[in-house]
Amino acid sequence: MTFAEEVIKLRGLCKQQGIENTNLKKKNEHLQNRVRELAAENRKLQEENKELKKAQQLLKQQYSEQEKAVENLKLIVEELRLMVFKKKGGKGKDTEDTNEHTSEAEATENEGEKQKKKRKKANRHAASYRRKVPAAADVTACIEHELTACPECGTLLTDIKQIIRYVEDLVELTKIHTLLKQVEKHIIWSGYCGNCKKRKIAFPISPQVSVLGEQVKRYISYEVVVMKQSIEQVQRRLQDIANLSLSDGEIIASLDDQAEQLKPEEERVIKKVRAAPGSHYDESSWVVQEGGEGEGNYCWIRRPTIGEEAVFRFGKSRGKENAKALQGNDDHVGISDDYGAYKHMFTEHQLCMSHPQRKLRDLKESKVVAPERQKVCQETYEAFSILYKKLEGTLASPYEKKVWDKHKEEYIVEMRTLAQINGDEPEKLRKIKAGLERNAEKYFTCLNKPGIPADNNKAERGLRHVALKRKNCYGSKSQKGADTMSILHTTLLSAWWKRPANFFVAYEEMLRP
Repeated sequence: MTFAEEVIKLRGLCKQQGIENTNLKKKNEHLQNRVRELAAENRKLQEENKELKKAQQLLKQQYSEQEKAVENLKLIVEELRLMVFKKKGGKGKDTEDTNEHTSEAEATENEGEKQKKKRKKANRHAASYRRKVPAAADVTACIEHELTACPECGTLLTDIKQIIRYVEDLVELTKIHTLLKQVEKHIIWSGYCGNCKKRKIAFPISPQVSVLGEQVKRYISYEVVVMKQSIEQVQRRLQDIANLSLSDGEIIASLDDQAEQLKPEEERVIKKVRAAPGSHYDESSWVVQEGGEGEGNYCWIRRPTIGEEAVFRFGKSRGKENAKALQGNDDHVGISDDYGAYKHMFTEHQLCMSHPQRKLRDLKESKVVAPERQKVCQETYEAFSILYKKLEGTLASPYEKKVWDKHKEEYIVEMRTLAQINGDEPEKLRKIKAGLERNAEKYFTCLNKPGIPADNNKAERGLRHVALKRKNCYGSKSQKGADTMSILHTTLLSAWWKRPANFFVAYEEMLRP
């Protein structure tokens, strides 16, 4: 190969290398641009990753909060369900199965297990199956069954004895209305006095020709208040037993008349309640159906720690002013639940121990709380129950101020210890504990002096009568009717709860001046 040929060849190679070098430079530049793009994309992804991590953390927090919220809502639903349907497995309690997916075989098996369980024997004394011998004054007839000869062969009997037995019964029911109903025809004379220049009458004349007497008015009040009957039920009862037809207006007028006559007795009951060293307070719903013109839709009760009396106020709002009006200017120990209206009412305030115990028990038995958190509820309930039992033991012991004061200090420390919030607990339990911590001292005011109970059960039992009546009559039609109910319940129930030998004798005595 000649020199010229080699030069030509080298020039071709150099040109080719130049082209390749140019291509490589372009490719390198492209790759560098791509690296920069990927770096920018990487930074963007890193930023997005940070944002996603923050969002994930926020979602975790929101999920945790929503989980707690759902648990709280489930607890509220469960509480409402218990209020409406009561509990399972007992008299008057809910019979629905909480597990909706229980199979028929499992249900049959469960039913079989229930049948196997023996019914607990009632603890009754033998005397409870026998009637007491009536008093001699109660005997209305004496029937003698003579026997002197054998009824089969006619032989005269010897060693004759008399055996006495009593049969207590009602009069023949087909004639009961003739014994109960009494109709008096009054012929009232009147004449003109020339000296007085007035017409004189021998007996007060009523505006109507036919009116109801005092006895039937008292019976109406007894049925409406003590027996918790509605107006319709009273009408039916009097029609059946006395053949006496009454209108709604006549029954309402009778109740108003009795309430007016019983006002002095109401004042006597109020004075007796105020004389007690402590009083129970509570409230319950009582609707006044007059289109919002009434004072409120609640009934308040005040019961003393000593005696069976009670003061009722129907048709009031749930505001603090009504609790204050019921309290008056009395300086006594107030016993109530932790409703805010009672917060600053009393110089000495005893909070009901039964209320938090029931709340903790329901939380412990809840089916919607997670197992790990239900264990905390169980422990809190057991600790509170032990403390409550200790308190009842102290209250049952003879009063010694130093001993009771020492116990009070110990119990307050125990209360605050069990009320400490530890770890992940249901929100409802936290609220209960917060209330126990905040009012720890008020739960042991009963240890300041003897005779003050640790619970508000007496007021709740009194309001139970109102709650049962509410199911029959659904409240009052007007505020005037609610005021009438206040007087009648205060007087008649106070007398009824004393369990007199004859309620109507006690009723008549209340009407005496």
